Amino acid sequence: MNILVVSDSHLFGNDLQRITKLYKNKVDFMIHCGDSSLILEDPLIHQYDIVVKGNHDDAAFPKYRVYQDICVTHGHYYNVYYGYDDLIKLCQSHHCHLCLHGHTHVPTHQIHQGIHFINPGSLMMNRGSYGYGTYALIDYKDNKVQVTYYHHQTDHPVDESILIEGLELLDEFKQLLK
Repeated sequence: MNILVVSDSHLFGNDLQRITKLYKNKVDFMIHCGDSSLILEDPLIHQYDIVVKGNHDDAAFPKYRVYQDICVTHGHYYNVYYGYDDLIKLCQSHHCHLCLHGHTHVPTHQIHQGIHFINPGSLMMNRGSYGYGTYALIDYKDNKVQVTYYHHQTDHPVDESILIEGLELLDEFKQLLK
């Protein structure tokens, strides 16, 4: 299954609209991990197969959704700045092997207790030194995960170094929040 994953677009409709149109007929599934800041009736957000509620969403999107063995949430209800303990429990309770989330504005791919946790980053702007947003394309088949991150405006694959920087940044956040 080929999956487009976006998050934290925060009303930056032009990029969201362009990426939605670009991938609409090229992927099997489209997921928005919250903070679209769009209304529930917005035709743009209705093109996504799964949309969840972010901390900046007023619309009544669900807190999380499970599709097959994929869990989708924003992350703020599950304390993702402190780690994945709460999300691991949620995923285990639903027998999920893949968890897609947003909230941190940091693209990451981590594996904990056999569960892949993927954050596509923010479509608007990521935290980090590189100064651009990202989204992700995931090839998911037979519990095997391959993820590629893309620049939010050029649609070119991004350098893997941003993932290393992102993990370092999240570690700093954890230390500050202790």
